[in-house]
Amino acid sequence: MAATAVGCPAPQRFTESSQKRVDLGRDLLARQEYGAAETELKKALAFDPANEEAKNWLGIVYLVRAERVVALVEDDDCRTGSVAGELRREADDLMRLAKTYFKEVTEAVPEFGEAWQNRAVVSMYFKDWDRAIEYEQKALAHLARLQNESVARANLGWSYYHKGDLVRAERELLQAMQREPTFCLGAFRLAQVLFDQGEYDDALARLELFADDPRICPLQEVQYLIAQIHLRARQAEAASAAFSRCVEMAPKSCVALKCQVATKAKGVP
Repeated sequence: MAATAVGCPAPQRFTESSQKRVDLGRDLLARQEYGAAETELKKALAFDPANEEAKNWLGIVYLVRAERVVALVEDDDCRTGSVAGELRREADDLMRLAKTYFKEVTEAVPEFGEAWQNRAVVSMYFKDWDRAIEYEQKALAHLARLQNESVARANLGWSYYHKGDLVRAERELLQAMQREPTFCLGAFRLAQVLFDQGEYDDALARLELFADDPRICPLQEVQYLIAQIHLRARQAEAASAAFSRCVEMAPKSCVALKCQVATKAKGVP
């Protein structure tokens, strides 16, 4: 009698139903309904366990939730002590969960550039700059499935910056800004790299578009950096105005506290 091998049947896939759940999950995420978005994306995976888009979006849900927890500690109120420690551990756990899903996607679909980009964001959160560089390079090698090349280059440049490689950092950030001249985060990061190299005029020029109206670029770090540049030029009034804008944007944040401390330390009026 001939032997027969019977393998385990592949999980049944209901791709159309799965995609409908993905679309619903994305809409809920955009409305900041994170629990509902998570539920729908898990339903999408129940309909189709091989839906890599569902896995990527589920990872994004956990990533965004982690960022919101960090905001509680750093932006809404500059918390310290045991409560801050608990919140940071919660954010760490959410980021690790996001990492699990992004890793599954890239292993199954190596050309999924956006998933590589998301893995890089998680690595940046944990300050694993070598991994972040590796993953951003892989994201940029798969542009067809990468949502925003400028963001990837800005993240790559920022990772090089934290490695102390200012030349590569500036190169990547210049390319990011070439594609999107009004890219707020890219402009700040490029200005910081230039500032660290003593190129104060060039750094300020990169931030001029955002200098007087924080609504255009709602990053307190931009105003802090502008103030530091003005201090180097002995322009106390301009520095004071930038520090004030920094504090007004989010008075209880850690960056606001940094601006207040700098104001007093430098004797800015």
